[in-house]
Amino acid sequence: MSAQTNLTTALREIDRARDIVEFSTAVVTCDKQLRKADHPAFLQKAAVEFQSRFLPSFEQSIRAGRSWGYATTCNAVSRKAGGHAGRDACERIASRVSQLDQALIGKVGVRALSIFAASFGRHSGRADCRNGAIRIANFCREESRSLQRLNNLSLAALINGFSKWPEEADFRQAAAAIAGEVICRAGRRHQLSDFTQQGLVSLVNGFSKWPEEAASRQAAAALAREILRRPGRLCDYAQQGLAILVNGFSKWPEELPVGQVTVAIAGEVLGRVVRFHEFSEQDLANLVNGFSKWPDEAVTRQAIVAIASELLRRAAQLPHYTQQALSNLVNGFCKWPEDAICRNATVAIAGEVLCRAAQLPDLTQQGLANLVNGFGRWPEETTFRRAAVVLAREVLRRSAQLSDFSQQGLANLVNGFSNWPEELPFGQVTVVLAGEVVRRAERKAGLSGFTAQDLRGLLIGFNKWSQESAARKAMIAIADEVLRRGARLFDFTKLESENLLNDLSKWPQDAAGDRTIAEIIRQLQLTQTEAVQPRVGDKWSRQTR
Repeated sequence: MSAQTNLTTALREIDRARDIVEFSTAVVTCDKQLRKADHPAFLQKAAVEFQSRFLPSFEQSIRAGRSWGYATTCNAVSRKAGGHAGRDACERIASRVSQLDQALIGKVGVRALSIFAASFGRHSGRADCRNGAIRIANFCREESRSLQRLNNLSLAALINGFSKWPEEADFRQAAAAIAGEVICRAGRRHQLSDFTQQGLVSLVNGFSKWPEEAASRQAAAALAREILRRPGRLCDYAQQGLAILVNGFSKWPEELPVGQVTVAIAGEVLGRVVRFHEFSEQDLANLVNGFSKWPDEAVTRQAIVAIASELLRRAAQLPHYTQQALSNLVNGFCKWPEDAICRNATVAIAGEVLCRAAQLPDLTQQGLANLVNGFGRWPEETTFRRAAVVLAREVLRRSAQLSDFSQQGLANLVNGFSNWPEELPFGQVTVVLAGEVVRRAERKAGLSGFTAQDLRGLLIGFNKWSQESAARKAMIAIADEVLRRGARLFDFTKLESENLLNDLSKWPQDAAGDRTIAEIIRQLQLTQTEAVQPRVGDKWSRQTR
């Protein structure tokens, strides 16, 4: 049968459908059977028919118990092949879902809602899709017992749909409810033995969007233990599945079962070296970025080096890599700066960044910070310095948007640029970054959102430009935060302590006399003394302030 005949037959099938049940059955069946050339034309026609013929009676069909047909049709047409018509149909039905009362949304059924959530998440930039997903999220939170009726794939569909809006409280709370259900099942006799590989992968990916949530961490640990309970099964996972697991689990590197699974996956990846050509650029980037969270494990290092070798073999393909993939690769390779293969792979990426100087406005804040921080691990390399210069100019161009950078992002930028203290653009951008730190310090929350590691990096970085008044003000603000917390936050090396003390002693008299800096100097001197004596106590006193 010719392609045109296939398409004609499929269109005739949906035309003959008398109700939403027959229509959705025809759409799902033909969706699986049609060839790639026919697929978009069919789905777009189906989306138009769906809107005009069946959407007007949505609520009536729900009362008649026919919501499943709407969910499966929406799932099909909302995919990329559905085009604008499919997106419009998805928006229209999301709008209707957002207006359902508690009784009616309960009649939809939680399985159908999980499919709607996954569909709406494909168009996360659309307000109607977001509102429809919020309505489903609230239902899941308020009627959490209904989650017991879902299998692992439906739970995964919910969490991955909600994960497209990780910053929204409604979705975070719904994700916690889903995580609670996974944790509950893990505590039963058969644990998570009925979870499929696809379900495990998708759930890890979904929970990783809320890494700070205790429920997400506990659910991820339970999923990791389930994977460990299936020895020898990692060989059954597709390359993409392994990469998604590593990328997801990397959000909780301190969890023992998560680390154990990641080490096992690193071993599996090493066993597939001859098949590395089957890994996509995104898979390689996710693996590198994930493995880098366990830099002390020999097997993760070996896997990283093997991937770096593969990247060098693919160097001609770097122009096709996404900006995010490049930044993730650099973020991983830089954890092993002493390895020549990792360095050479990063040099190739730096060359690609230079070629894309005009495209840097498309780079995310996190990607920008990761590149700067990564290139800074090899300050003696000319290519890295040149790439850092164009990145510094991009940060200067975004000076009005610095409030959008995360705390870690700011710290990575300052720490990265500090590796070239003699370069003019790096000094200019550091002054701008110092101004942002001071502005944040003046807010009600101050610098409380910065981790000890972030503050340490900022203090060391700004110290390279302590001749600049903006950098000194930032250092005083950071020192105030350190002393406010009243704890020994920094574990400076002997050389770092000496450099800080040496530079602080050169500050202008009015700044050097600041009581905050005087206390920091005292603590640094104490640290040097303790380097040769047993440490007594763990507090930073504020008595001299």
